[in-house]
Amino acid sequence: VFVALGFGFFAELTLPEALRHLERRSSLLQRLSESLTRDGAKIRAHIRLVLEVTPPPRLATPPHLLPTPPPLLATPLTLCPSPRACGSCRGCRTPPP
Repeated sequence: VFVALGFGFFAELTLPEALRHLERRSSLLQRLSESLTRDGAKIRAHIRLVLEVTPPPRLATPPHLLPTPPPLLATPLTLCPSPRACGSCRGCRTPPP
């Protein structure tokens, strides 16, 4: 009897050897399944604990109820007619004196 070992490998075993191999593989997979089930239960319990301890999220304030920020500048800016008109050599955006 040919038995798949994994990764594309096969072994030729007698019927009693194949049955013993399958019983070992079955018990190994059963233990793995039980371990993963326990891990999943622990994770679910931790999630429930965190959800019970944390407060519910607050509802966001609608944009039309938010306070409007004050304007950045009291007077609008005007561009200098030339880079040196206001005394700056970079052509600033401050109003001329």
